[in-house]
Amino acid sequence: MGTEKFYLKKLNLIKSSIFLFLILNSFSLIACDISKIQFFLDENITFQVTYEQNFNDSSDLIAGNIYRDYAKIKVSSSVPKEELIINKNKIFRHDLEMDQLIIEETGESTNQSPAFLLFNKPSLICDFFSKVNCSDGSCLYSDPLDNFYLKNIKIDFENKKIKKIIYEDLFERISTVDLFKYEQLDKKVSFEPEVSDKTEKIFLN
Repeated sequence: MGTEKFYLKKLNLIKSSIFLFLILNSFSLIACDISKIQFFLDENITFQVTYEQNFNDSSDLIAGNIYRDYAKIKVSSSVPKEELIINKNKIFRHDLEMDQLIIEETGESTNQSPAFLLFNKPSLICDFFSKVNCSDGSCLYSDPLDNFYLKNIKIDFENKKIKKIIYEDLFERISTVDLFKYEQLDKKVSFEPEVSDKTEKIFLN
């Protein structure tokens, strides 16, 4: 009889643990609000937008364009003259001035691109940050998990579009990206890197 009570008590403890695990995880899922980002992406499956990026530790200013065509992303800058392209299972980093192309398989490397997180897989944000604070016009994601390379990322919205992105890395470098003039995607935009016989290609595993 005592053995039966012991196993019954143990079974109830296991059930309670499972219930507590489900409750805690449901709170976590509710707390991780990416609805504003997801709504923006659902309403803007394809687009192009101009951006300017500056940093708190330098006077450098990067200007360029971001292009989205469903799951394909392209970020180009005029100074420095570079391109980041995410297409299917490949990520391309093209230094146009040196004509050097780095090619990687998508995976961990894509998680290191805020453009990929925001414009392609925003659900991954919930895997990297434990705290979310959203208001009517912005969302702040902080308290990174597992030494994620960003300490926090703040997204400001205007008319349900992303207008500003501010993120801080583990070295306390703060980057601010302002987005201007959303437009329909130009059909001439290519999501393949433009290479020649002289292009140096570097393949990373």
